[in-house]
Amino acid sequence: MTLMFRGSTHQPDEAVILPVTRLIIVFFMLGSFALVFAALVRQSESRSIRPLPTASRCGDAAAMPCPQRAL
Repeated sequence: MTLMFRGSTHQPDEAVILPVTRLIIVFFMLGSFALVFAALVRQSESRSIRPLPTASRCGDAAAMPCPQRAL
């Protein structure tokens, strides 16, 4: 049994596809922004790394034994 209501609005397929298309576009834009931002952060971190002196890499502060020089 099918009921027909007066004034019922059936949207065409284009009206359903448009919000989905917008959602996909926004998803790709945010994803590409996140990838570019992550690459910039990695590049910035790699440039700002300074080598630590040997004394701070071992010993009590680093909880690692310092290598002994051969005699």
